[in-house]
Amino acid sequence: MPYTTHRGHRLYYEESGRGEHPLLLLNGLTMSTAGWTLLLPRLEARYRLVRTDLLGQGQSDKPLGDAYSLPEQAELVAHLLDTLEVERCHVVGLSYGGMVAQHLAHLHPERIDHLVLAATLACSDAVDKAIAASWVAAAKSGGTELRFAVSLPWLFSNRYLSSHPEQISELKTVATLFDWDAVLRLLAGMREHDARTWLPTISAPTRVIVGSEDRLTPLHQSEMLSTYMPHAQLVPIPGAGHALHLESAEQFARLVMEFCPG
Repeated sequence: MPYTTHRGHRLYYEESGRGEHPLLLLNGLTMSTAGWTLLLPRLEARYRLVRTDLLGQGQSDKPLGDAYSLPEQAELVAHLLDTLEVERCHVVGLSYGGMVAQHLAHLHPERIDHLVLAATLACSDAVDKAIAASWVAAAKSGGTELRFAVSLPWLFSNRYLSSHPEQISELKTVATLFDWDAVLRLLAGMREHDARTWLPTISAPTRVIVGSEDRLTPLHQSEMLSTYMPHAQLVPIPGAGHALHLESAEQFARLVMEFCPG
């Protein structure tokens, strides 16, 4: 299995695709590299795809501690690019990965060609912290089953919940597999996120994508990103919820390909 090590931490990564231009995919909170499966056929035909499990995710290390900070995650990603001898790339960050992508663009602007921030936050506000606290409380009192039930309306649109009961059942099974203690450390780092003071310094061409029914990272957060960032455009996906990689995979891939040259 391919790993890179930086500051004592190992990151798992995967490469695929038939294109020459690198495109880096950064996971949402409880995702792993496998979470991008529905987008891969289209993206692999155009790009050199790089996927990684961030610290605390999937097959990467999950060190003990209070929190995995977003700047630390961005530095680990920059090291991965060094390992792969990728000087510049397009970066697509979904949800938690979108926050890591903001920090990468802030700390290492020279590494970014085009930036796609999907279903993500400009800052973690009181509502976000309350949602996270409700998930933590649900896990403590009712385990995975209650936590999963509490999270569903935040993650999916009405259309998806109504028409995909089989997929929801499969996702519930997947939810039992990830390391909840590591997720708590990811959440702790996310709660510190506030990029508003330095978003105007990000010069990369940026596309901000959000589902019109996203209740977890709502439209006003994407509007904030597109307002603060000097070269950002906002593209809503009508009727979509938060989990764009699952319920709007084809449209998500198309919006990436329209924006990021191959």
